[in-house]
Amino acid sequence: MNHINRYTIILFLSLLFLASCEQESISTTVSQTAVLTGYLHAGQSCDSIHIIQSISYGDEDSIVSLDNLYVTINDGSNTFELTTEGEGYYQNTNLLIQSGESYTIQFEHNDEMVSATTFIPWKKDATISDTIIKMEKIEAGTFPPIGENVAEAIEISWDNSEGDYYYVVVHNIENDPEYINDFFANQDGFFRNFRFTSEPQISDYYNIDPNREIRQFGTHRVIIFRVNPEYAALYNVSEASSLSITEPPSNVINGLGILTGIASDTLYFEVQKE
Repeated sequence: MNHINRYTIILFLSLLFLASCEQESISTTVSQTAVLTGYLHAGQSCDSIHIIQSISYGDEDSIVSLDNLYVTINDGSNTFELTTEGEGYYQNTNLLIQSGESYTIQFEHNDEMVSATTFIPWKKDATISDTIIKMEKIEAGTFPPIGENVAEAIEISWDNSEGDYYYVVVHNIENDPEYINDFFANQDGFFRNFRFTSEPQISDYYNIDPNREIRQFGTHRVIIFRVNPEYAALYNVSEASSLSITEPPSNVINGLGILTGIASDTLYFEVQKE
């Protein structure tokens, strides 16, 4: 799941847990709580399960990977064992995640059974208003176009009659991308692939504004993710101040973290030089 910053979410969950314990004792609080982060992506193998032990105060080795656990996943009919890959990662590449199914992961830690369950949503086919747009090259020292010369928004739309959460990732996939505006090339460093991610929200469309959200010419991949409420809740809390948080969002029993189901559709568009 390269589109999701797993390391950021893992660290964030651990820091949230510490924030909830801080009022008790900053110097002595020690946590041996398991933190599970798992993303089950419809149509892909089960390869994104990470299990650690949450941070403890006063310990330089603040994040401890939980390796060699007996971790299983059940789809309601069959149980599959996950193999340890080291550094807290577990997977079963032979297990293909199916939309419309519920999955439960469980393992024993500190004499308690830790478990989490999630439902895998169905993919919704998305449409795109334009597959080719043209934009002017903006040389150093010149100004961006205004008025009629400004590129129109690209609308991505899908059916969301269920009222679910969606977010969109746009990524330039060229090997050697050229910047539209040389100003950003000097800021970002040449030939970095530009990408952005929208916030999860209950919506049936997203408008990509090329003048603000596109920085490079070439082919762009658009991935429309349909996610469960637990993912959106974690994202929303991460945008808030940790000082106001007393308990991190979690759907893990006898632990912390999230196990969440994801489905996605992929589209492409081309940005050409005018």
